[in-house]
Amino acid sequence: MDNQNDQRIQELRIKIKKYLELENVSFLLGAGTSFHLGAPIIRRVKACNGLDVAEEVKKYFANEVDPSYEDLFNCLQADIFLAKQKKVDFSKQEKSIRKMQKWLFDYCNTEITTIDETYKDDEYLKVNRYFYHELLVKKILQRPINLKRVNMFTLNYDMAFDYALDNLGVHYINGFMGVHNRCFRPEVYDYDIYYPGESVSGKVHRAEKVIRYYKLHGSLSWQATTPNEKNTYGICESPISNTFNEENQLMVYPCVNKKTYTLDLPYSELFRQFSRSITQPQSVLICLGYSFYDEHINDIIKQALSIPSFTLIVANFSPSGSPEESDFSKLKSLSKKDKRVIVLDEKDSKQTAFVNFVKNVMPDLYEEEEQLVIAQTMATLFPTDASEKDNKK
Repeated sequence: MDNQNDQRIQELRIKIKKYLELENVSFLLGAGTSFHLGAPIIRRVKACNGLDVAEEVKKYFANEVDPSYEDLFNCLQADIFLAKQKKVDFSKQEKSIRKMQKWLFDYCNTEITTIDETYKDDEYLKVNRYFYHELLVKKILQRPINLKRVNMFTLNYDMAFDYALDNLGVHYINGFMGVHNRCFRPEVYDYDIYYPGESVSGKVHRAEKVIRYYKLHGSLSWQATTPNEKNTYGICESPISNTFNEENQLMVYPCVNKKTYTLDLPYSELFRQFSRSITQPQSVLICLGYSFYDEHINDIIKQALSIPSFTLIVANFSPSGSPEESDFSKLKSLSKKDKRVIVLDEKDSKQTAFVNFVKNVMPDLYEEEEQLVIAQTMATLFPTDASEKDNKK
C-alpha cells in the first residue's frame, strides 16, 4: 500500500476504534463474510455452480436471460400457487424448488466448500479455514468488560461463525437452551454469564468471552419439530448432517416472500432483537459483506438512522455493482453529507473484502492502546519545540 492509502486505512482504524468503545455495538454479517470459503453469493443462476436449472430458466425467461436465483424461485412459487388454484398437478415445480433448496444447503456447508481461487494461497486459511472469522471475534472481544455485550447478527445460513466461536471457546448466546435437546427460548437473549469470585464477600465477576449471536435468516443447524410443553416453539438445534431435509429445515430462502417469513416465529423475535439493539442510544452498526438487497433489513436500518446518536459503518465488497436507485447507492451519497454514515467506497475497494477488512481495517484495540502509550512516551522523551514551550508556560 502507498503512503496515502496507508494514511486512509489508519484514519479508518482510529474511527472504528472510537465506535467500538460505544455502549451498544452490533455487527451485521452478510454473504460476503463467507465468500472466501467458497460459500455462494446468491445473485445470478449461471454463477450457481452445480445448479442444473436450464429447463426451468427456458420455461420462465426469454432466451439469453440469466435470471437471479430469487427470480427463478419466485416463478416456481407463483406457478405452484396458480396450479393449486386450478387444481392441477404441481409436483414438477415442487421438485425444482427442492433441487434449488438442496443446492443452497450443500453449498452453504463451509466444512466441505472449496476455498475461493483468490485466497487459495493464503497461508492462514491452509491451516485454519475459519482463521479470519476467529480474528474478527478476537478483536471484538477486546472491548472493555464493563460495556454491553456485542451483538453479532448474521444473514448467513452457514456455520462459519458458529465454528469460529466454538474454536475460541466463546460463550455465544444464540437463543437456544439445553445440551442434548437444544430448544429455542427467546428469553435466553436477555441472559448474561457471571461466575462467583474467590472472596468471602460473595461478589460475582462477569465472564469475558461472551457474545450475543443471532441468525436472522435461520441456519443449517435449525430443525422444525412438533411443539410440546418442553419445546413450545417447535424449533431445535442440532449438528448439521450432509443430508438435506426439506420438511424440517428452517431457513428463509431468497424469494419474494422472505419479508413475510420474517413475521413468523422464530424470525419475528430475532428481528425484534435486531431493531431493539440498533435503536438504543449511542449505538453503532458495522455491516460487513452485506449488499443491502434485503428490504426487511434495510427498513430497520433506515429507522435507526432517525436517531441522532446512531452510526452506520458499511464495508461492502462489491460497491460498484449497485444500481443508482439501490439502498446501498443512496447510503453512499448520504455518507458525503451525514457524518453518522461511513461507507468504504472505491478508494477502499481492496479493504472492503471481508478478509482484508478484518486484517487491515478492523482495529486491534490492544495494539492501538500500545501505540498510543508508545507515542506518549516518545513525546515525553523527545518533546518538540512547541511542546517544550507549552511546558515552560
